[in-house]
Amino acid sequence: MRVLIATTDFSQPSMNAVNYAADMAKAINAKLILFDAVPVPVAVSEIPVPEGNLEDMLTEAGRELDTLKDKLILRTAGKIEISTEALMGSFADKIGEISEKYNPFAIVMGISERKPIARFLMGSNTFYAIEKNPNPILIIPEKASFRPIDKIGLASDLEDVTGTIPFKLISEWVSVFKSTLNIIHVNRNGKVQKLSEIGEAISLQNHLNKFHPRFEFLTGDNLAEKLNEYAKEHDLDLLMVAPRHHGFLGLFDKKHSKEIILHQEIPILAIHSRKSQKEVSSITSRDSTKMA
Repeated sequence: MRVLIATTDFSQPSMNAVNYAADMAKAINAKLILFDAVPVPVAVSEIPVPEGNLEDMLTEAGRELDTLKDKLILRTAGKIEISTEALMGSFADKIGEISEKYNPFAIVMGISERKPIARFLMGSNTFYAIEKNPNPILIIPEKASFRPIDKIGLASDLEDVTGTIPFKLISEWVSVFKSTLNIIHVNRNGKVQKLSEIGEAISLQNHLNKFHPRFEFLTGDNLAEKLNEYAKEHDLDLLMVAPRHHGFLGLFDKKHSKEIILHQEIPILAIHSRKSQKEVSSITSRDSTKMA
C-alpha cells in the first residue's frame, strides 16, 4: 500500500496540506501518516528541562494528532487508514527517521504565501526537506485544495536527462493519476535552442513515450512567472521539478527555486534526480552521524 506522510505543526498552511493529503490518500487508496516533530525546549539557564515536562509535551502532541485523525476520518468517511507519529526532536532529525521507516509515496508539506512569520517557520522546514530528504516532497500552497490530478507539468532543463531524471517515479505518478504529461523547458534571455537541448528533448520523449508527452519550449527571464503563467493557461494540477544538489532545484538557483515554490498557485512535487538522490542520502547520513 502506498503511504503519504503529512507533516504538521498545526499552523494554517500545514493544516491545509494535511487536508490535501487526506483527500489524495482517499483518491489513490493510500495510508496516511500524520507526523509532528516536537522540538526539545532550549534551556534558558543551566537548569535542564525536567524529563516529565518533555513527556507531557510529547503526550499533548499525541493527543492533538489523535484529534486531527478523528476529524480526517470523518472527512474521508473512514475510507483510508490513518496513523499518527509524534516524535521528540528537531524536524531535521525526525523527518529523515520517519521517511526511512515508511518509504513514502510522498511527504506532503504546506507553505505560506503571504504571512512572513508563517512563511519562515513552515518554509524553513519545507526547504530543508527538499534539500536533504531523497523522497518526493509534495508542496501545497496555502489556498490549494485537492482535485483530480489530470494534468501534470514536468519542468526540465534538458541537461543529462538519461542520467538524472527519475523516470520510474515520474511514470508511477502519471500512471496512478492517469494524467496527461506536459514537459516544459524555459529558455532564458531568448537564446537559440541548442542542439544538445534538442537531443535531450528527444531522449526525454523516448523514455516517457508511452505517455505521449507534450513538449513546450518557453522563453523568458523570470522563470517563476513563466511557469506560473503556463500552469494557469493550461490548467495544470501539479508541477514536477527535479532537484540537483548543486542547484537546489536543478533548473534554477536557490533564489529562483524559492520564488517558484512561494509564488506557484498549484502543488509542486520536488522529485530528486537519480544522481541527486545519492548525494542527498550521503549528506543526510553524514549529518546524522555528526548529530549522534
